[in-house]
Amino acid sequence: MIADVVIDRLIPGLDQSWSYKVPEELTVVVGQRVRIPFGKSESLGIVTSLREETDVDKNLLLKPILGVVEPYPLLSPWLVKLGLWMAQEYLCFPMQAYKAMIPRNVRLKPSSSQRAEEVCYVVGLSRTRGRKASRRQQLWELIQSEGSMLKRELLEKMPEMRTTLRELVKEGSVAVTYRERDTRPSLSPAQSYPSPHILNEEQSHAVEKIWTAPSGSKWLLEGITGSGKTEVYLQVIDRMIQGGLQVLVLVPEIALTPQTVLRFQNRFGNHVGLWHSSLTDSDRAKTWHAVRRGEVSIVVGVRSAIFLPFERLGLVVLDEEHEGTYKQEEHPRYHTRDVAFWLADHTGAKVILGSATPSLETAFYARQNLIGWIRMTRRIGHRTLPPVEIVDMRQELQEGNHSIFSRALQYELTRALNRQEQAILFLNRRGYASFVMCRDCGRAVQCPNCAVTLTYHQNLNQLMCHYCFFIMTLPKVCNHCGSHRIRYFGAGTERVVEEVQKLWPAARVLRADRDTLTSRQSYFQMYQDFMEQRADVLVGTQMIAKGMDFTHVSVVGIVAADVALHLPDFRRSERTFQLLVQASGRTGRGEDPGKVVVQAYEPEHFAIQSARSHSYDGFYQKEIEYRKELGYPPYGNLWLLEVTDTSDDRAQKTMARVADKVGILSTMGLQILGPAPAPVPKVRGRFRYHILLKGSRTPEMMAILSKIEHEELSCSITVDPYYML
Repeated sequence: MIADVVIDRLIPGLDQSWSYKVPEELTVVVGQRVRIPFGKSESLGIVTSLREETDVDKNLLLKPILGVVEPYPLLSPWLVKLGLWMAQEYLCFPMQAYKAMIPRNVRLKPSSSQRAEEVCYVVGLSRTRGRKASRRQQLWELIQSEGSMLKRELLEKMPEMRTTLRELVKEGSVAVTYRERDTRPSLSPAQSYPSPHILNEEQSHAVEKIWTAPSGSKWLLEGITGSGKTEVYLQVIDRMIQGGLQVLVLVPEIALTPQTVLRFQNRFGNHVGLWHSSLTDSDRAKTWHAVRRGEVSIVVGVRSAIFLPFERLGLVVLDEEHEGTYKQEEHPRYHTRDVAFWLADHTGAKVILGSATPSLETAFYARQNLIGWIRMTRRIGHRTLPPVEIVDMRQELQEGNHSIFSRALQYELTRALNRQEQAILFLNRRGYASFVMCRDCGRAVQCPNCAVTLTYHQNLNQLMCHYCFFIMTLPKVCNHCGSHRIRYFGAGTERVVEEVQKLWPAARVLRADRDTLTSRQSYFQMYQDFMEQRADVLVGTQMIAKGMDFTHVSVVGIVAADVALHLPDFRRSERTFQLLVQASGRTGRGEDPGKVVVQAYEPEHFAIQSARSHSYDGFYQKEIEYRKELGYPPYGNLWLLEVTDTSDDRAQKTMARVADKVGILSTMGLQILGPAPAPVPKVRGRFRYHILLKGSRTPEMMAILSKIEHEELSCSITVDPYYML
């Protein structure tokens, strides 16, 4: 038997399968980690395939595998194939993909699992001579008569045979291997669950259509905010686990979706496992082993949960599928949606992509009939979408209102607080002020490590960089001209809280951003406090614009709706529309339809006007025309080549080399934009340069990009990047 093995060395030229002979006394399976000789040293690797030895193999004098690391495969056969596909699709080493699939604690502590046990069985004749022959023959015959015996049980019965057993193994007549203890619990469908909700007509249609669809089908579940998409997930999942299948539910960020987690745990109890970055290495290893052994029916997790070793995967759900966190920004730079589609094609699992504001790519796939499409257009309980009022902040300034709150928003907030209702104020900017500037020379205080302005945090009286976390005290004089006229400009969440407390002193205010919510527990506490009405106003960034269902919120105010519209990113309109619709959806979930006030300096923009009318179709039609005209996804692929270096001169020289190498791609029909400094040209002390490629994928051009990725160590290539800054 010959094993093809991917070596655990991230070195160009070694990222391929190498053939090794499997010794007759060794049992090896695909996906297992093995020790192999490599050059003059020993290395680890993953077995990617097994085949019968041919005459060609015999002539090659292949080296033998030295042994196995774990007694079981770390990767199922379909995960092995997925890793090889990812290496080609995302220009990474196969081993980078495999390491993303195996938790760190499982890789570094292979002996930590207590689920494996040693098994003895006969593999040859006993050749023992002399006075010890009778003892060895006796033990050999006992093992042969049983077929195989657990070493533990054998030595419990015959402790005096420990040395004899060791001698039989050494002479080759008995082998010892490993197998896992069978601890898989029964996943009985008769277990009592809380009663599911009664579905409305749209929900029932969605459940039946997905359930009766063929294996491997992919669905966009496009439902307006409050239409009951989660209940559709729950009832499809209930049928899946009663059929003995496993389910993966992915959320953009588990700390931001407390309701989703609680609803799944309340419905399915201890059948639900969690997978997220706040788990300890030990807990992640335990969950991973429990999934592999089939002891968990449902896992709710973040994007990396897509690689968990399910044996009976029946369904993958991507909730809020439009979120950018489903794109991995470090190697392997995969998109979770694409990996889920691969799983559907190769394991037969169904896929549901759920969102009120689908990504343009997913919406395009649905409209082209490449995936199924189910629309839910009504809120549950016959509730209506909230009316949205757009306020032109330019006019507010002209009429003498210099507050960060428009008069319309002030009126609605006062009205809500007088009625003892709740309000949410959304601003996609944390801190007190966007930047601090000298009024005499016009210079803003910048981060010394990054080409960005520092954000002022009043509670700390400090300036902070949100890229590298550099901190400095607020200067009293300008470093450039010596002026004392230092002032802050723009508004962040901290400033909004201050303004609320100034205008409504009796209001109880909660702030929710990356500075105040530093752990999953702090997020749950904030959520619980607001849910139980221990606060009147919630002020936060985009993390409060999704995954929340508060029945007492009657007003949502979006303080600066067009912040993202001026970023150098082709997805800026899409992100703005999605955030506005998602934030608007936080109100009108009770008896009162609620009210949304959107403040903008460019209120005529189509993304804002489409959000005003809750019209996804209207937004899609305008945005898809723009994408088609410029060849952006879904009408073409993008590749972002980024060179970074602590030396600006070295970075420019490397980028010049890279530009020469990609020049040939223009003859293959690709459009080459750049090289040029990145929109944020310096981050964490490293200078950044970009080249953007637009066009269609071919094997020839992917081979060229793969070579560049592996040869130029300071150059990284992201396939279909989500963030362009």
